[in-house]
Amino acid sequence: MTSATSHIKQNLNDVGFYIPVADIRTKVLNLSGTSLSTAVWANSGPTSSLISTAGGALLKDMGKTFISSSRVFRKIQLVRSGAAFASSFGVAGVPTVGEEYLSGYIEMGFEGGGSPAPVAHFGR
Repeated sequence: MTSATSHIKQNLNDVGFYIPVADIRTKVLNLSGTSLSTAVWANSGPTSSLISTAGGALLKDMGKTFISSSRVFRKIQLVRSGAAFASSFGVAGVPTVGEEYLSGYIEMGFEGGGSPAPVAHFGR
């Protein structure tokens, strides 16, 4: 029997959803291998107007974390509402045209440097 006490430390990473509090068009990144670049869907087309205004979009936390150079990125997916997306539960985009189902990574800004994406936790 040991005299050392044991405990489990849990860090809650899955926060459910985020909403933008400012323009995040250039903050949504596409991960290709180990390289990050601005997601195509975030900077052009009708989806860019959703994420360019505070509260204009709902971003689902996809439960994946990417760490690079002490910077923490979290995978998100844009959830769109309306009758046109009811059958797909709000998911749009196809991987063959680079939209990857409107997913990407945003920088969280903790545990390292970098500039976090201006988002806030939403619901749970």
